[in-house]
Amino acid sequence: MENNQLFRGLLQTSDGAITQILESNDKYLSFNAFFKLSSRLADKLKAYPEHLVFSERSRIARLGVQITSKKPTAEALEKGGITLKLKAWQAIKGYPPMEMLKRFFTDGLPVGRLVFCDPEALLSSDQVLEAIDRAELKLPASTTISSDGSIVIAPHRVVCTLRDDLDLKTLGRILIRKEGREILNRFQIRNHVQALKIPAGEGVISTCSMYLNDHYVALQSGSELGEHLSATILDPIKTRGIRIYLEIVNSSNHPIVNPLVAAKVYRTPNHKKSKQWFYPSKDRKPYTLEQVREIGKVMHHPDDPTCRFVHRPVAIIPCGQKNGMENISVFTNGPQYACETPGASCTAGRRDFSPSSLCPHVYATSKISEKIHDPSSMLVLKYFPSMMEHRDIINLACEGKICALYFIEPSCEHGPFLSQLDHTRLLEYHAFGLDVFWASSLNDCLMVHTIRDGKGYFVDPQRFADFHKSMLFAFYGSNKSLSAVGSQRLGELLDALVDFWGKSIGIVTGGGSGVMEEVNQFARQRGILSGANFLDITDQSMTREVDFCQVFQDTCRHSRQKWFEIASFPIFNVGGLGSLEELGITLCNMKLSILEPVPVILFDTEGDGTFWKNITRQIHEMIRYHRAPPWIINNIVATNSPEKVIEAYRNRLQLF
Repeated sequence: MENNQLFRGLLQTSDGAITQILESNDKYLSFNAFFKLSSRLADKLKAYPEHLVFSERSRIARLGVQITSKKPTAEALEKGGITLKLKAWQAIKGYPPMEMLKRFFTDGLPVGRLVFCDPEALLSSDQVLEAIDRAELKLPASTTISSDGSIVIAPHRVVCTLRDDLDLKTLGRILIRKEGREILNRFQIRNHVQALKIPAGEGVISTCSMYLNDHYVALQSGSELGEHLSATILDPIKTRGIRIYLEIVNSSNHPIVNPLVAAKVYRTPNHKKSKQWFYPSKDRKPYTLEQVREIGKVMHHPDDPTCRFVHRPVAIIPCGQKNGMENISVFTNGPQYACETPGASCTAGRRDFSPSSLCPHVYATSKISEKIHDPSSMLVLKYFPSMMEHRDIINLACEGKICALYFIEPSCEHGPFLSQLDHTRLLEYHAFGLDVFWASSLNDCLMVHTIRDGKGYFVDPQRFADFHKSMLFAFYGSNKSLSAVGSQRLGELLDALVDFWGKSIGIVTGGGSGVMEEVNQFARQRGILSGANFLDITDQSMTREVDFCQVFQDTCRHSRQKWFEIASFPIFNVGGLGSLEELGITLCNMKLSILEPVPVILFDTEGDGTFWKNITRQIHEMIRYHRAPPWIINNIVATNSPEKVIEAYRNRLQLF
């Protein structure tokens, strides 16, 4: 489920990788790269070879490297894909030369993808305007739309450079490691300029603001006003921010001032089943909530338990069972004979996993390996796996004996809340390709675990695609009930967000009462996505009607804040000490380049717009004392007007 290309709607390959270096010198590299092609994409290549384009990997282009490819042809097709000859060279001065870069251009390096730009999906000028009017996409404010539907984009007055302390080791992490793009974000500095000047034969890296959801943009090369490197496809979902990078070179004999980049806008295919269940395997479907709970009843407490501490049964179900009651095998934890360790010693011993522990540490998961005969069996557990159970489950997954894991309760001691270690285990299950489901009592739904932006969430299967596609707003605020005026103003704010950004948005809250409960209800009434990061605390009730959620024990209070990073924009409503803490974390994350410096809305839900005035005054003082960067105040918008919130998004993000 990690591959969200399915939700982007593009017909494309995954990144092709280098298979052979053909020529290498200090100026350029030439190499072969293999691209896996689906049968559908291969058919498109045979019918429309001119519409299959190579798009360079963005992190490589952001290092000033140009990669060109020979046009793919049907004659070059081979089993499973196509091999293309490519050439790479340093096209922009001020970035690492090929002499330094070439040591990382070795077999296996991902270099880019092939994308089919469907001519039937190309938008006309009227269709581009209609999509903008319907808030289905947000283009830069500088955009010019021509009569044939093509657009011209002027970049921000920004020139990007690299920090001086970028060393060879870090460069390798940028090019090779999964987190390379995030590392590059910290090392690529944006410098504001009066005018963007490109001398003849040189290049520049700049940015623009753009938000795509059901469209993609193909940047065009060869313009006399600026030629873009071959990282040409800005795809939906991923293109969502104020730092969409543009790599522009001047191939002419004359300087260019304030370059323009030509582009075409395409719509993605309509997904008629986007709100239906998504499951990665075609040969099996998940159990329903009712089936899992019925299986839970079968895992009854044995008459003579051998472990007196806690009953942690596990059920094995062969793959393909239509009814969970058929051929189910139940195993219980505990040694062969009743454990004689006293109760108090048992409790202490369970915290000690060393060989000297008084607890036998015999779990049901350790008894099932030899009993699994179906290579794709599924496990059902009463509780989310503990440390020892986790070890056994990972081993079973590595051996290919299990394909999915269901659990009924997150914790035997903390009810519906997971520990920090549990969240790490969920990420490990994802890494090992194990699907995880929760028969959730919070919202009476079978929830599936998935990853978005490195954060694991449990999602209602009916909203799975929406979860990956929707742009999210984090709503913070007090758990105290709102007044009638405050509730109305909050509803007006949400209406304004939907009008400006469209229906492909959602909200995520702390899952409590007050502002959180109200905005969750408003979101569900308007048909947009609603989610929560629940925390095990006693001072507020829980909003249970959500489309996605994550659950945290009270020991995870600060790390829980990381899960709000899936939201593109924060909105702080009238709140107390908790909201103040969350505001500080958000602003600090922007300072540290963990979050993009987007508008931070301080919304006076209840009053005349003055609730947050002392916060802005304090930040001014911090800037005066050189304790905060001057730009931070430009990102803070304190208001009680929904119209001013939208005005801030339009103007500060420089959107059309």
